[in-house]
Amino acid sequence: MLDRNTAQEIIKKITGQCKFYAQARITSSQQGTTRFAKSEISQNVAIADTTLTLIVYDGKKEATVSTNVFTDEGLAQAVKDAEALLAHVPEGEFEAFLYSQEAVKEAPYTGALARAFGVAERAALLKEGFAQIEAGYTASGALVLSQSVYALGDSKGAFRYLQGEEVNFNTVITHEDGTDGAGACCSYTNTPDVVAQFAKAQATAKAARNPVEPTLGGHTVVLSPNAVGDLMYFLGIMFNAKAVDDGMSFAAGKLGEKVFGENFTLRDDVNHPDLMKMYFDFESTPRQALPLIENGVVKNYLYDNKRAAKHGVKSTGHSLGYAGGYPVNMVVEAGDSSLEEMIASTKNGIFINEFHYTNFVNPRNLQITGLTRNGAFLIEDGKLGSAISTVRFTGSLLEAFCNITAISKERELVSGFGIMLVPAMRIENFHFTSKA
Repeated sequence: MLDRNTAQEIIKKITGQCKFYAQARITSSQQGTTRFAKSEISQNVAIADTTLTLIVYDGKKEATVSTNVFTDEGLAQAVKDAEALLAHVPEGEFEAFLYSQEAVKEAPYTGALARAFGVAERAALLKEGFAQIEAGYTASGALVLSQSVYALGDSKGAFRYLQGEEVNFNTVITHEDGTDGAGACCSYTNTPDVVAQFAKAQATAKAARNPVEPTLGGHTVVLSPNAVGDLMYFLGIMFNAKAVDDGMSFAAGKLGEKVFGENFTLRDDVNHPDLMKMYFDFESTPRQALPLIENGVVKNYLYDNKRAAKHGVKSTGHSLGYAGGYPVNMVVEAGDSSLEEMIASTKNGIFINEFHYTNFVNPRNLQITGLTRNGAFLIEDGKLGSAISTVRFTGSLLEAFCNITAISKERELVSGFGIMLVPAMRIENFHFTSKA
C-alpha cells in the first residue's frame, strides 16, 4: 500500500508543477477476494489499483484529469493535460475553495485485519465453515479483505492521509432439491465470525424450505439490522443539502420539524469507536459529528463547500468530492428491547432478514419499494413460523419510521453509504403490495 511519505511526495511533486492553484487526490486500494460455490473455493482474486486526480483552477474555471502513471513523465503529462483543458472550459459559479490545513485527529491503522484475513487465513475459515454444511445443502458467497489509502493535498501545502481496512463476508446456503427455500447471512463488519455466520445461515436455510405465500396489505414486521440498514441508506442520503435545494429530498423545508416518531434518533458520528475514522472529507474539511434526526425532529443538513457557500454557512465536512454532503458514519440510537423479545411479543407478523432490489419510488416523500430475500418468516403467537415466498413492499419511510414500536438494544455494523451501526426494529402497518 502507498505509505504516507510516498503519497505526500507525489502530491507535492505534481501540484508544484502547476501554474495555477491545484489540488490532488490519491485513492489506492488493494482487495483480496475468495469466492466459493457448492461449498468449495472456486476463485481467489487479488486486485490493486492507484489513481491520482488533479484539479487545477484559474479564477472560476476548473479542469480535472486522472492518471495512474506515477512516473515523472506521467505526472508532467497530467499537469499538461489539465492546463490545456483549463484553457477551454467555461467559468463556473465559484472560485476554488482552498483545502483546509486545520489539524485533525489521525486515524490509527494496525493492519490486524490484513494479518487475520490473508489468503491462507480466509481459506482456513471457509474450510471450517463448509464443515458445518449439512448433507443436501451447499454454500455460495465470498470473503473479502479490502485495504485502502486516501490522500489529498494542494499547491499551498495542505495534506491529509488515511489508511484503512475492512472485511466483508456473505453466504447463501441452498438445498439441492430446487425448492424456493434459501438461507442467507450477510456480515459487513471489521471482525466477522465467519464460522458462526455459516451456522446461522444453515439454520435459516433449513427453516426457509417450502415457503408459503403471505397475504398482501399492512403487516407488523420485525426487521433484522441488515434489513433496517437497507432502509437507512435511502433515508441518510436525503440529508444532502444539494438534494434539499433541488427539492428532491423529504427534508426540504422540514428543518426543526418533527417528521418521525419520538423513539427514532439518527446521527452521523465520525467519532463513534466502531465506525470509519475518516476525520476529514474529500475537500480536506474536518468532518463534524451531527444529529440528523433527534426524537423524530430533522436537525441538520450536510454540506460541502459549494453548497455551504450558497447558504452562507460552513461546510459540515461531508463532501465526497461532488454533489453536496453525504453521511458515511450513520448511527441509529439503540432501544431497550431485543430481537427475540420483539418476536415473542408479536402475535401475528412477518420477520424480514434482508431486502433486495430496493429503490426510490418518490424521494420527496421517502417512498421506496423492494423485495424480501433470504429468510422471511411468518410470526405466529410470538414464534417464527413458516417461511414466506418473495414479496414486494412499497411504502413511505415517513410513515414507517413513525410506526416503530420497538428498537433493539443490540446493534450491528452494516454496509451502506459507508458503514452504519443499526439495531433491529418492529414496525407496524408495513405494506406488502405484490407477490413475485
